[in-house]
Amino acid sequence: MYVRTKVFKNKDGTTRTYLYIVQGKRVDGKVRQEIVANLGRLEELQEGKLDKLIEGLAKYSRQQWVEVQDLSLDPK
Repeated sequence: MYVRTKVFKNKDGTTRTYLYIVQGKRVDGKVRQEIVANLGRLEELQEGKLDKLIEGLAKYSRQQWVEVQDLSLDPK
């Protein structure tokens, strides 16, 4: 599985980008992509919704996830 972005153009020339979780599978000897989940508009997800989604999914992961709160390198 992987994340796919898809860009749509509006009539007024602006664009909107959507994120999908996609799974590749072989059908009749050819590879086809199947959308597993539509995560929504990228602009909305970047406003903090994506972090909450990852946090919720991490509860079910067998790996330990670490969140970086503030990583500021102050050269002195």
